[in-house]
Parts: sequence; structure tokens; C-alpha cells
Amino acid sequence: MKPSFHVSRFTFHVSLLLGLAATARGLPDVPLASPGLAPSRLDAQGRLVEDWGALEVKLTGEGLTAPAAIDVQAVKLDQLIPAAQARSQHGPVACTLTVYRAPAWPAGLDVLTVRLEETSGRDTPLQLSLGLPENVRLGATTVSVGGRTVAALPSPPNLKQTMREWGWVDDATALPGWARPEGECDPAFRNIRAGLGGVPIHYRFAVEPRASFNVVLGFCESFWSQPGQRPVVCEVEGAKRQAVDPLAKWGQHKPGALLFAARDENGDARLDVSVLPHPGAPDLNPILNVIWLFPPGSPPNLEQVIAGKLNSLAARYVDVGGDNDQSLYAGGKVEYSLTLPAKGAQEMTFLVACPGASAPMPERTAWTPAKLRQAAVEVWRDWREK
Repeated sequence: MKPSFHVSRFTFHVSLLLGLAATARGLPDVPLASPGLAPSRLDAQGRLVEDWGALEVKLTGEGLTAPAAIDVQAVKLDQLIPAAQARSQHGPVACTLTVYRAPAWPAGLDVLTVRLEETSGRDTPLQLSLGLPENVRLGATTVSVGGRTVAALPSPPNLKQTMREWGWVDDATALPGWARPEGECDPAFRNIRAGLGGVPIHYRFAVEPRASFNVVLGFCESFWSQPGQRPVVCEVEGAKRQAVDPLAKWGQHKPGALLFAARDENGDARLDVSVLPHPGAPDLNPILNVIWLFPPGSPPNLEQVIAGKLNSLAARYVDVGGDNDQSLYAGGKVEYSLTLPAKGAQEMTFLVACPGASAPMPERTAWTPAKLRQAAVEVWRDWREK
């Protein structure tokens, strides 16, 4: 699929913070122009303003120092694209941030490239980290705020920030109030998380090594009215894999539940719970409404579980996509561990949402940094020739 691009619907108010802990030289802000529309700007401290919060690029490691100054300047990429750069020196490592607006339909993307160069002639290990607002949720390769994807990461990070006792670690989307359950049931059946685009739903729970649990997964299908549209595959660590079509098994708007005899099989003190799309299903977007972890022993009565009468007995109860849900990782630092070879360089490119838009999911978009750059070249070439 060829990516489409469009200029007339861009919005360019910026409030993303892209900063380094250093003192700039007092240079003026650098505008990031776009044909016929208000510009964004990279300020004198190397910060870009976006509407969802702050993202700070930091470099740490043995021998690295905070830069004494940041050199901010306007540049043109490919002699056509207006862009801004912030350059800084961190001991043996030179850092260059380059940002421009790409005309990705419908509202554009800020394309941020971080280029690191080793200048001392020695292999240099370091950590590149992104400081994020406390209210962000981190997926495998995305950052979201309030259900909106605000940044696409070039590769899965180390995620060394604070890890919670339990939570999701995926790129699925919360859809509170999506389902319309009928009959007596736990209120959590009204909410779901959906693996839009076929991404798996994946939760991890801190447990004692090799611990066993009775895990119950709750489902309620409220979109399809005919069976066979959205079967899913459930994988719970230590238990037999189960496939289910919620509509065929329980009916539309009818809450249902599956029981799994789970165990921390690999002894890593984490219990993994996943719901995946069924291969060949017409609808490959898996859904999940509720998770219960009950102590081992006699299996719980599923009718009472569905009715919400055994919640107090559960070791964990998750209102998936609702108020009692969370990312496994707390907001804060996302970290990449890198080693720059002597006199070598490495680049990483981040796609950042503009106001009123969302960043693309990496596994579901045809956009690549190269295609975005080419789209910007074409737009500015056409504009210059008018």
C-alpha cells in the first residue's frame, strides 16, 4: 500500500518537550514551516512544543557529561524541507536532534531523528532515555496518552522504568463502555481492550516462582451478531491453550468465562496471560473484558464469577479497559542501551503525533522514515514550483 499524504488539513501548534539539561546560547527559536499553515518551533533550549506532554531525550553513561551548550539552528533537508537541529556534546559523544514536519495524512507527523557520534576513538556504551509524563502508557513500540498514540518507537526499548505488580504490555486499545452485557454480571463486562490491527492482548502478573492459580478470562461480544466472525485464542502460562468464539459459545451481549489451570511454568515470577487473533478469522481484532486470578485448589464457580460475586476471593481482578486497569510500566523513563563503536555513529527515528492526530502503530503503517522524507520532498518541491 502506497502511503498517502495531504497538506491542507495540517495543524501545527506544538507542545512536545524535547530537551537536554543544558544552557543554550540564547539563540532565537527556529520555526518549522509548512505551506500555508502556522509553523511549529524548536526553541533555544532544543525543545519542541506539542499538545500531550513532555518528552526529554537524555544521554547517560560512564564518561558522558552534560553539555555546556546547545546549538540550535534552522536547516534545510535535501535542500527543500525546512527543519531544525539541536546539537550538543556529551563528553565523547556528539548528539544531533533533527526534526521536521512530514505530510502524512490526515494531520501530519513530527519526525524526530537522534544521531549519536563517538568522537574520542573508543567504543562507548551509553543509555539513550526518553523522559515521559506520568500519565503515559507504554506499549511494545508505542507511547499513548488517554488512548491516543502519541509516539511510535523505532524498536522495543529496554523499559527499565518502574515496573508495577501487574499490567498490560502490548499495543492494544482501551474501549470503555464498548460492550452491552445482558443479565446479571460483573460491571467490568462493559469494558474491553481490543488488539486493533491484530495485535495480541498481553498481561503479566507478579507471582511467587512456580506458583499456581485458577485464571478466569471474561468475554462479551457486542459487535457481531453472527458466529464465526471473531474467534480468539487464549494462552495462559502453564495451562492448555483454548480457542473460543464468544458469540457462538454464549451469544451476542452475553457474558461468558473460560477457566485455566495456570502456573508460572518458567519460574520467572511472572504469570503471562494473552489473547490472540484466531488465524484466518474474518475479524482479527482480539478483545478481552475481565481477568481474575484465584488461588489454586477447587476451581471457582464460573456463574458466580461472571456475576461478580467472587471478586473478593480473587488474588487479582482486572477490569480490562476500565478504571481498574494499568500498564505494567509506570510512566517515566524508556531506555535504549547502545554501544557506539570508535568513531562510529548510530541514528534512531521517532514519529510523534501532531495536535489533533495520532502517531501510527509501527506494525500497521506503510510509512517508513524514508517514505516520510520523500513525501516531504515532494510537497516542498511542488510548493516551490508554484
